[in-house]
Amino acid sequence: MAKSLSARIAERIARKKPAGNVRNRAAFLALRGEVKQAIDDGWPVKTIWETLHDEEKVAFSYQAFRGYVNRLILSPPADGQAAPVPVVADQPRQVASRLAPQSATNPAERKAEKPTATGFTFNRTPKKEDLL
Repeated sequence: MAKSLSARIAERIARKKPAGNVRNRAAFLALRGEVKQAIDDGWPVKTIWETLHDEEKVAFSYQAFRGYVNRLILSPPADGQAAPVPVVADQPRQVASRLAPQSATNPAERKAEKPTATGFTFNRTPKKEDLL
């Protein structure tokens, strides 16, 4: 069976030795399916990167890898569906999605939610029981 276009492009880029960011993106795109499957299986992004780095399949930094994951795998789809939560450093996808804030999607519900004042409030007039 013939190789996919993505695999052929990745090989061509590797042979031509272009600038680092183009070569890194091509390497990531060639591995995108495997990376997505590992994320869906619940593996932390750092563990995925460490494995690929040890196998010498990627030669770029973890921060660059995480950026590619967020932009090319977890970015919002063009058809307007809800976007997955971007990967937070060293957290599996399931944990990151549980930690994401749950906000109202309906504008009417957002207006009904009033922020509550928290923290310290200063009162100029002291209470007599609080004085010495």
